[in-house]
Amino acid sequence: MNKFYIQIALFLLTVSVYLNNKALGSEPAPRKSIFKSKNSYATSEEIFEKNKDRLCTNPEETINAGNLMKEAAIHLIDHSKSNYKCVEESSKYNAFFYKKKHKDNTDFVKVTYRKKDPNKYNKIVGKLWDPDIINLVDYRFTKRKITRVYNPNLVIIQQRYKDSLFGRRKYFYALAKKAQISEDKTIIAMTSANINDGYPSDKEYKNTLIESANLFTTEIDSEEDIRKGK
Repeated sequence: MNKFYIQIALFLLTVSVYLNNKALGSEPAPRKSIFKSKNSYATSEEIFEKNKDRLCTNPEETINAGNLMKEAAIHLIDHSKSNYKCVEESSKYNAFFYKKKHKDNTDFVKVTYRKKDPNKYNKIVGKLWDPDIINLVDYRFTKRKITRVYNPNLVIIQQRYKDSLFGRRKYFYALAKKAQISEDKTIIAMTSANINDGYPSDKEYKNTLIESANLFTTEIDSEEDIRKGK
């Protein structure tokens, strides 16, 4: 069970990205720069080949993962549209931060990030998908890796992070899907699910935003520190 499942129950909407040539939505967090210094990024196919030893061999799980992430993408589009109030502006990154309430107890946060050069569109999408690059939607102290692949655009990631220099180390697993829905619009959706990673916990996981995610179950061969509950 994910050690910090409570914190990632809202993962779909706080960390996912709705991106076109002019806008991208995510959760704001303290960071030094928008992109980690790197001259190039790996394509979806290159990332898939690199992690092919983690390819899922269960056809039913692959189908279920695909269906879940189709629903997650629909939720992401729906919740990215309206009723947001601008709460902050960053002239340094040409970004605007918006917030709205959902059912009185959930805050949804969106960031609009504008780039004047449309030729950088594919580069931005590629860097957001590349797990080796820490970018706008990540905390500063973040390490991420792929733990399972279904196809070049559908994976499970593990992310370890701290929300501050002296903050407690946390981690989560999530399904991630990249889909180009038009010539200039791409969705990168992520959602938590019922993933057994060997962490000793008697708490029941529940995704309150996408109920079908609670029906998706799988096991991950996690690291020793996770299995020991450290």
